[in-house]
Amino acid sequence: MKRITKIGCFLLILFQSFQSFSQEDFIYENQVWVGYITDTKISDKMSLWNDAHYVPESFLILRTGATYRFNFSEKVKGSTTLGFARLWLYSRNEATPTKNEFRPWGQTTASFKLHKFTITNRFRYDARFKQRIENNVLLDEFEFNWRWRYFLMASYPISKNIEKNTEWYAYSFNEILFDSGKNITNSFRLNQNRFTLGIGYKFDTMKIQIGYINMIKNPPVSGNKIMANTAMLMVFHNFDLRKSKK
Repeated sequence: MKRITKIGCFLLILFQSFQSFSQEDFIYENQVWVGYITDTKISDKMSLWNDAHYVPESFLILRTGATYRFNFSEKVKGSTTLGFARLWLYSRNEATPTKNEFRPWGQTTASFKLHKFTITNRFRYDARFKQRIENNVLLDEFEFNWRWRYFLMASYPISKNIEKNTEWYAYSFNEILFDSGKNITNSFRLNQNRFTLGIGYKFDTMKIQIGYINMIKNPPVSGNKIMANTAMLMVFHNFDLRKSKK
């Protein structure tokens, strides 16, 4: 019953987010998103997180952190990560310089099995220090706001080779993002909604995912919403330093 409630709450959030955009005209964009994410175990409970993401004409982010693993219950696995990120924010306008951002961040995840599905919930927060620009000139000043993010993903196995330890799987997720802070209109606003469908391949210590993201962006000032049709490639790589210690 609790699992059904969680899924129902997610569907309600997703429906409301799309409703908030439904009456708006959109500016359409096409883009590519590539990412590389690593997890390095240093003990049974602790690991190091590192990842990099690049979207041309949008942003480059390098992120690091430390993860602690635990169990919410016998069937629900959890983890908490705290870290720091460095971003370069690009503009499609050549006259506008690249803006810097520094971002302390943290997240907590919870995952469980539902029949053959693997369900993952993630709550993430970002403390965003973004460099200010006036008249296309970078200032030595930063504006601050929080961003709150909820992510729900379901993956389903398609085929599995036990001897070779490989697996094909399908996945879908939705992430909804909110801004808050003194410099945010009404102190709280919907920032983005990201809906994704894709397929993944797992082998050895790696996973490769390709997919499509429908990304709806809400501009910080009045104007048209942006709908970005995005092709995505993600590579996940796991390392284990416990073996070398043994």
